[in-house]
Amino acid sequence: MRQNNSSSQPIVLDNCTFQTAGKVKSDLLVLRYMTQKIHLHLLNLPPTTLLPSVDYVQERHNHIHRIVVYNQQEILLKSNLVFVGFISGIQEHVGLATIQELHRVDKLLIAELAGHPGLFSYSSLELHKNHWYNLVLLSDHTAKTYFKHNSTHRYASYQLAAHYYAWIRLHNGVMPGGLPYNEMLLQSTKYYTFPGIGQKPTRREVPYDITAQQGVPGDVVPWPEREVSSLPFSSSAVAGGTGKVPEELPYDSVESSFF
Repeated sequence: MRQNNSSSQPIVLDNCTFQTAGKVKSDLLVLRYMTQKIHLHLLNLPPTTLLPSVDYVQERHNHIHRIVVYNQQEILLKSNLVFVGFISGIQEHVGLATIQELHRVDKLLIAELAGHPGLFSYSSLELHKNHWYNLVLLSDHTAKTYFKHNSTHRYASYQLAAHYYAWIRLHNGVMPGGLPYNEMLLQSTKYYTFPGIGQKPTRREVPYDITAQQGVPGDVVPWPEREVSSLPFSSSAVAGGTGKVPEELPYDSVESSFF
């Protein structure tokens, strides 16, 4: 992104930044739809439900939305939440053994996360074939550090990811007002690109200016029939707010996990 020295001049975005902004906007629309469904699910979940609970909600066009609830009451009462959105695409040729191992690790991680008091929910939605949206809702930023030290999550991040994913977009942000408000403000997005099966990815990161994101909280988000390029905040805010196109970083600079 390039900006004229004069503050009165409009910001000019290049094609790379426009594409980045469009993907982030559509991702946020889907994630807000997911939080909306999670909120409804929590309101209808009997208070005597044994936690963690794992439910499979059928969405439109036979899409399945898996919702794992770890803490029902606190997430409903919490006025501010932290979220992590994990959007991914799968490599075209993935071995059956890798798929089976990832499913095994996924089930194991769901069980292990039950001992994490800062985790509220973990949901997954396959919007398109091999195109997954995962959403984790947490109590605060400190709760995210658990994933950096969890051996199962580290194994999935370092050992399995390179053999399964083609790309990953990892969104980190906050939800001021909690679930009823349904507003998601981004703090950063990390992009991982895997050049081939088993190869280490490159990474680039985009920071955001929360104050520039003008959301419209509380509105109903419809089922995302297709990718959209319009959410109620400016593309300059989505593009990062730093005035720079994100640079690619070597995988070795990535912290201890995707979170």
